[in-house]
Amino acid sequence: MRKRLYLLLMVFLITASVLPASIFKPKLALVLSGGGAKGLAHIPVIQELDRRGIVPDLVIGTSAGALIGGLYAAGHDGDDLETIVSENDIMSYIIHLYAVRPRDIIPSAFSSYETNLLTVEFGTSGFGAANALLDDQYVNAFLRRHLSKVLAIDDFDDLSIPFRSVGSDITNNREVVFGSGSLFEALRASMAIPIVFAPVQLQDGSWVVDGGIEDNLPIDLARDMGADIVLAVDVADAARVHETSIPDMSTLSGAFTGFTDYLTRPNVLEQYENADWVIIPDVGEFSALEFNKYEEILERGREAVAENMDVFDELEARLERYKDDMEYIPYSELETPVIEAVDYGNIPRSYREDLKAFEGRPMDYATIAEFEDFLDEIRIHEGLKSVTYDVVDGIISVETEAYPSMSGNISLGLAGGLGIRFDGTKGFFVYDPEFTLSGSLALTRSLVLDYGIVVDEGIMIEGGLSVPFMQSLFLYGNIGVKYGQLSYLSIPGTRDYNFGNDAGVFLKLGLAYVYRDALRLDVIGGADYTYISGLSTSSLALSRSHDIYPYGGIGLVYDEYMGTKASDDGFEMSLALTIGGDFPSNAFSYSFDFDAYGAFGPNDNLKFIIESEIATIRRPWDLAAAYKATKTGLITADYVYVMGGIRLPLPASTYIDAGIYFEALDKDGARESGSVWRGRELIPFSQIDSIELGGYLSGGIITTFGRIGGELFISMHPRVSFMVSIE
Repeated sequence: MRKRLYLLLMVFLITASVLPASIFKPKLALVLSGGGAKGLAHIPVIQELDRRGIVPDLVIGTSAGALIGGLYAAGHDGDDLETIVSENDIMSYIIHLYAVRPRDIIPSAFSSYETNLLTVEFGTSGFGAANALLDDQYVNAFLRRHLSKVLAIDDFDDLSIPFRSVGSDITNNREVVFGSGSLFEALRASMAIPIVFAPVQLQDGSWVVDGGIEDNLPIDLARDMGADIVLAVDVADAARVHETSIPDMSTLSGAFTGFTDYLTRPNVLEQYENADWVIIPDVGEFSALEFNKYEEILERGREAVAENMDVFDELEARLERYKDDMEYIPYSELETPVIEAVDYGNIPRSYREDLKAFEGRPMDYATIAEFEDFLDEIRIHEGLKSVTYDVVDGIISVETEAYPSMSGNISLGLAGGLGIRFDGTKGFFVYDPEFTLSGSLALTRSLVLDYGIVVDEGIMIEGGLSVPFMQSLFLYGNIGVKYGQLSYLSIPGTRDYNFGNDAGVFLKLGLAYVYRDALRLDVIGGADYTYISGLSTSSLALSRSHDIYPYGGIGLVYDEYMGTKASDDGFEMSLALTIGGDFPSNAFSYSFDFDAYGAFGPNDNLKFIIESEIATIRRPWDLAAAYKATKTGLITADYVYVMGGIRLPLPASTYIDAGIYFEALDKDGARESGSVWRGRELIPFSQIDSIELGGYLSGGIITTFGRIGGELFISMHPRVSFMVSIE
């Protein structure tokens, strides 16, 4: 018996001596906590593991830890992660307010409404059209670009490092562990902070939000998955926050951080003792939203690594004999899959040829970035809540989500600006704001009430009905009142009007045709009545004036310019023509106004821009509608403006523009009273008598609110205009 046991022991020892060491290697799990921007402190820990040649057998992350851990597991090592953070403006991806929901149709050429600030929708299904405060379209694109080579992997054990992320199923009140399916969806769900980001709906119909609610530092999960060694990193510092810290709730970022800490810290403390080591970077002073302070947060991570060198020394000593068997495939060496086909779903047919062009292309960073940009273009033009996709076996399946059916909306808008001008002899302060409150209410399926208030130097109130009777064709009618509409002419630097009172009423009927939310044609008819009392200039006086203007007109709008990023290409134009008669003067009158803007370029770092405005107007001299304002503040009835230049897109959607411009105008004729719109002078552009040439310089930022920045025009005479504006 003893001899048999001896032989068995000898066989075991001989067999063990020839087996690879990896069979006996203890399983190392790296567990990364959530914490928003503070999660960037995870990166130096990963870099130290890389430096020592240690590759975890399992990476588990929650929220920001899932983001960093998922990218790491996909093949982006510590240095790659730091490069991604430093070369991308993550703040602009994360803190991106929901783009204003486009109207069902693009605005008419005759519309004066802005809707850029905010659109709130309401109806029987609830309040608000979006289910989160922030728009996740750009953070989704960011994730997919950096996961492009592994988007088709559906088993997270097949990544360079096996990976798990944690989410919170708020439908069934349970923890969800993602180990298969879409890696993008797993990361996106784990970081879906309630209310702030939209929850992710799984195929079973359940809704998943930030995993920190259930388990912000999933050490127990690592043990359950067989981890022999657990190295955890808690950037939320649950122990210190729980015991000593009172969050500063006086700012939005502070309130956000306090809220997330409150939700996540209770489930962390009890797990500390189950880890072999817990590294806690000193990042408590940073808020969960301060991605712009990535350098300082990374430095705190490096300090934490330096303070815990004994941890890494002990870990390396325990794993030294197994390091030769550790394997990590860098992202750059992963095979790049090919887009075999694109499933269009319910994407409109007009976009399908462009989508088909992606078939056969490699699923690399550049292709996915281009694909994401095109989907965002579709989303904006079609007024969709989201346009997203799944990747299975090389097939990209595009999915669209419409906004919920709502019965009404209220929109806020802001345009105009303020600045200074110099007319060659003296300077002026200039203000030109316009605030809009507008909306619609569905009275029945085929009858919509539209309403609006415009406040600039005067005020206009308007209401009307629209009746869609074909898919792209509808009738509408509007009636309104206005007061103070002459007053922009009294701005210093334009014209020296002083006025008492002016008021008016107007009626407009129209037929509109809309194509793909990029082209709109209007045929209108209407009448304006204006009453002016006590109007005078330095040389003229008018005690009372009545003007009735019945007219017919045509308007055309074409818009293929996104204008949501400084690097966007595209073209937009608006044309409005009215022809009628002014009474009691018995005078033939008309108004023609054309605006165009285009941006085109060979790459995202250089764009050529062109802007043009052409107008010729024949209306009575005492009406504001008889004039256009030039770029340097002159007023004119005949106007030609062309500007050409270059745009340099900068980080965070900022830009610098520079160019030269040309203006032709009736500088002298427009100031003549009485006859400027009579007789032979009815000929378009017959009053042009002055030419302006000059330079243009602009800089600013492009946001969901529009383009905000400063514009400087300097003409050869010289005339100077500097305006800070939003448009």
